[in-house]
Amino acid sequence: MQNFYKTDYTVKSTEIDSNWKIRIDHIVELFQAITGVHSTELGVDGPTILKNSNAFWVLTKFKIKVIDLPKMDDNITLETWPTIVKGVRFGRDFLMQKGDKNCVLGTSEWCTLDYTTKELRRTNSVCYPTDMPHRDYLSGAGDFIKLRESVCEDDYNHTHTCLFVDIDTNKHTNNIAYLRMALNCFSPDEFENLNIEDMQISFLSQTYFGDEIKIYKKQIENGFYIEGKLNDKAVFNCIFTQKGD
Repeated sequence: MQNFYKTDYTVKSTEIDSNWKIRIDHIVELFQAITGVHSTELGVDGPTILKNSNAFWVLTKFKIKVIDLPKMDDNITLETWPTIVKGVRFGRDFLMQKGDKNCVLGTSEWCTLDYTTKELRRTNSVCYPTDMPHRDYLSGAGDFIKLRESVCEDDYNHTHTCLFVDIDTNKHTNNIAYLRMALNCFSPDEFENLNIEDMQISFLSQTYFGDEIKIYKKQIENGFYIEGKLNDKAVFNCIFTQKGD
């Protein structure tokens, strides 16, 4: 049993933006995919933790730091490993590399919910190998920051209706769908000039098929703050920080 997972990958034409660079949502999607592979190796994948612990995984926060986004057909290496396991929180970090250089640094926070009650489960109450040796270093993506800005109707951008392609196996809106709602606040030209340094997204509340989420976009000092609301309750928020001159 390895406390990390590493694999090679080639950026596909379906994963790039108008700059020919890998799109932010596909970066997160790839990191989640290798999390799934490693979780299976550790025996804590979704089906196993449901069967053995009557629980399921929920991603609560995700953050990436962009150094140099890979382009279409670039050969890259993806790596992930678990970090903090404490209380109700599980941490997991990521690296995306091209050759011997880091391209994207990532970190995430997860929790488990009881399948029956939907209540938080403590880390020692599910079938996770807490005695497994954990790496003692982090990716370098940095700590999570507190995300909350006030938004008003002047900040309203668009409304997204949660449809079939947004729904995951737990029958609630997938976290990648929320990130795409945030990205859809930008035009291609606007995003090309954004020059992202950091992206952080927090998932605050579950939504379901048919829910209409109002998306707000607010320019802040060093980037943009985006929030999705259902019936005036925030369900996710996200910040894109721009690189300085």
